[in-house]
Amino acid sequence: MSKIYHYTKLSTVIEFILPSMSLRTNFLNKMNGPKENQEWSFGGINVPYEIMYADTYSDKTHITCMYKFGEEIKSKIQALCFVHTDINDGYENEMMWAQYAENHKGVCIELDKELFIKENSHIDIFKFQNVEYKPKKDKWIHWNRDMSKDENINQFIKRDFENLFLSKSHYWEKEYEKRLLIITNDYCQLNIKESLTGIYFGLFTNLNYDIAIQQYIDSLKTKTYSVYFEDNRLKKMERKSK
Repeated sequence: MSKIYHYTKLSTVIEFILPSMSLRTNFLNKMNGPKENQEWSFGGINVPYEIMYADTYSDKTHITCMYKFGEEIKSKIQALCFVHTDINDGYENEMMWAQYAENHKGVCIELDKELFIKENSHIDIFKFQNVEYKPKKDKWIHWNRDMSKDENINQFIKRDFENLFLSKSHYWEKEYEKRLLIITNDYCQLNIKESLTGIYFGLFTNLNYDIAIQQYIDSLKTKTYSVYFEDNRLKKMERKSK
């Protein structure tokens, strides 16, 4: 049974995730990596900027149109990020607690990966695989004038998705990130009702909110834990349901 982990704020899990028993995907430019936050542009062959952006295109706006097209490519992907590693349990990742769970004031959600995929089989998940920490140079776009703009974008994404969406610099490698990708330009809700196996409270999570969490979960299916620090690593202790 393979587990994946998702770190989040306490308010997010109480107000949105548990009431809906779902996780929402996000746009890449809403993430905190420098690659995702930068404007994208690509070299191209036969890319008809003058047709795509007929109202604004000129020699002076060529570069602007390249960036506009790059952002259209980025906006075609929705992503959802998890921690997955065979080295340590995902809840032990100190860096992730600091970055995504309000420095241990939030929570870490544990899912059974196989059950998660099964209960979301109705969604056309494009890719669900580990991020690589060896970024490569962006490839050129080879435009097919017999295809529409959306078809060309989809073709480019399917050819170069690993470098576009599944690569980061080596500075991020301790995240052990696994990323789920969906080709769409709108948010998606992915079910976790059957796959939610654990909720981990951080070192400083406000335990007064425990009752707000317990009301949504089945204690036989979903365990809750408090993490504590001992022998220079995070460990877990199961919490007793009230």
